[in-house]
Formats: sequence, structure tokens, C-alpha cells
Amino acid sequence: MIDLHTVATANGYKASIMLEEVGLPYRVTAYDLLKGENFKPELLAINRVGRLPVIVDHGVEGESLAVYGSAAILQYLADKTGQLLPKEMRARAKVLEWMGIISSDIAPAYSGQFVFNVVAQEKQPWAVAFYDRLCSRMAQTLEDQLALTPFLAGDEYSIADILAYPVATVSMKRYPGNLDAHPNLARWAATIGTRPAVQRGMSVP
Repeated sequence: MIDLHTVATANGYKASIMLEEVGLPYRVTAYDLLKGENFKPELLAINRVGRLPVIVDHGVEGESLAVYGSAAILQYLADKTGQLLPKEMRARAKVLEWMGIISSDIAPAYSGQFVFNVVAQEKQPWAVAFYDRLCSRMAQTLEDQLALTPFLAGDEYSIADILAYPVATVSMKRYPGNLDAHPNLARWAATIGTRPAVQRGMSVP
């Protein structure tokens, strides 16, 4: 059994989609970030950063194993089940490369955009403009790649697509608001959105 500690954000949905895709049984504990529930002692005991999502796998050599962070969770579950991450070196490298792009470039752009456009009580025009431009460039990066391949890392659906999908369907609804200017990205998102596991994962919590 796996415990999923999560929140209704793009990052949280990545973990729940993956759990649904690989078919492992799991239990959900949801947190309210606005109430600071992510700093509860019981969560800090398994993840000192106090951020989400986190999984706790209770079936690892008779002990429990906590894994924090959507990218780490996806790779861990892929390795555990042998699903959605190629074993062949070149194909695996491209999936991991896109995992890095999403985690290190695309996700931080949208996190910054959210902070300066939504969270900040005093709007800083330079910061708003900077992150809007950065998000536009990141969306175009996805668009350009998906003009070449049906999925991010090539011809096969992988954990790279799971990691990116909630960004396209949650974060990009905030900015740029829709995918009208990105037809390849829209095609890709629509294709992934038809998967039953994705639909179930996007409803957790």
C-alpha cells in the first residue's frame, strides 16, 4: 500500500495520475496550503521541506520509504513497476531529459508567474511581465517539440508526458488562458486527457 500526501495543484495531480496509470493501490491524505497544513508535524516527519506531493511506500523490503517531489515520485514508480520509462538507453535518456526540462525550466516559470500574478499583494509590473514572457517561451518550447513527435520524448507516452500534462491543463489555464496559439500542444493535451487513468488522477484530491 502507498500513502499519497497531496494537494489540488498541478504538482499534486502528477503523482495521482501516475499512481492511477501503474495501478498500485493507494490512500490519499489531502492538505490545505492556505491553512498551512503542509507544516503539520506528521508531514514534516516524512518530508522536512514541508511541500507536496509525497508518497510513502509501505512495501519496500519490509519497511516504509518516503519519496518527495513529483518528478522523483514518477521515476520511482516507473522503476518499481517497469512502466512508462524505457529501459533502452537512448529512449530513457530523452524521457529523463524532458523530465529535467519540465522540473527545472517549465514548472519554475509557472510557479513564478503564479506568485507575482496571483499571490503577491502588491503587483510588480516588471516581475509580472518577466514571468509572463518566460511562460510564453516555455509554452512555445513544448509546442515546438510536439510538432516533431506525438509525445514529448518521442513516439511513446511516458512519465515525461504525465509530468507536463497538469501544467498544460491547470497552469496554462491561468496563463496564457488557453492553448489556441499552440495547436500541437492542444492536440497532445487532448490525446492524454482521454486516458481513463489521467481522468481519475486529475480528480485526486
